[in-house]
Amino acid sequence: MPTYQEERFPLPTPSRLARELHLSRPPWWMILLLAIVVVATWVPLVLIYRVRGTTSRQPRVHFFMDMDKQAKFGTQSVHPWFEDGRAMRTPIEGTIARGHLRHDAHFFDGFSKDATSGAIQFMTTMPSQVMVDESLLQRGQQRYGIYCTVCHGATGVGDGPVNQRAIELKEPKWVPATNLMTQEIRDRADGQIFQAIRDGVRNMPSYGAQIDPHDRWAIVAYIRYLQSITPVAAPQGDTPQVSPQGANP
Repeated sequence: MPTYQEERFPLPTPSRLARELHLSRPPWWMILLLAIVVVATWVPLVLIYRVRGTTSRQPRVHFFMDMDKQAKFGTQSVHPWFEDGRAMRTPIEGTIARGHLRHDAHFFDGFSKDATSGAIQFMTTMPSQVMVDESLLQRGQQRYGIYCTVCHGATGVGDGPVNQRAIELKEPKWVPATNLMTQEIRDRADGQIFQAIRDGVRNMPSYGAQIDPHDRWAIVAYIRYLQSITPVAAPQGDTPQVSPQGANP
């Protein structure tokens, strides 16, 4: 039995509305169109759900670029503003990047230079900021394996694959890789080995750009470790002394 409020304010059921508004059933095409529109609204939701659960090599869709995409020139690209056409510019002469003041000759050069006479003195010890421990030797072994093994060999005796191949082909300009286990190399100061890595020696190119100073000292420490566990090798012959770059007045 309806209540007093239901009689004064009847509930707006679909059948009541249809009777009072004299609404007729919509045509079939309108119902079909409405159903298609409703189903179409589900498509973006399905695509979003699918994308969130899959990986792709394509960049993400960015509605707001923020700092992800900037109007800038990439590495080795062309720039129309400069006469040489290069976007990459060399640093202004005399400027030093923040935090890159190489004021510690022991750590960055491996030798000291007398301002008056120009005489150089190789450092015989590791820098104070380099602690020789297990982690340093592991780092040195890793860097040695990447840059040194190809010529000097895994054990430092000069039997690397590049050196062996050059000797096999009898390259006329090839200088055999130095055997790091000879007494001559053992007698050299740590700084001299460091400088050789940085500036290069004969066929050996400079690795100053590829290996940072700390990793160079790590390689020196690893070479000393190899020398401590390897017997002294026979002399390899006369090895010319090479002065550090910039050492001469």
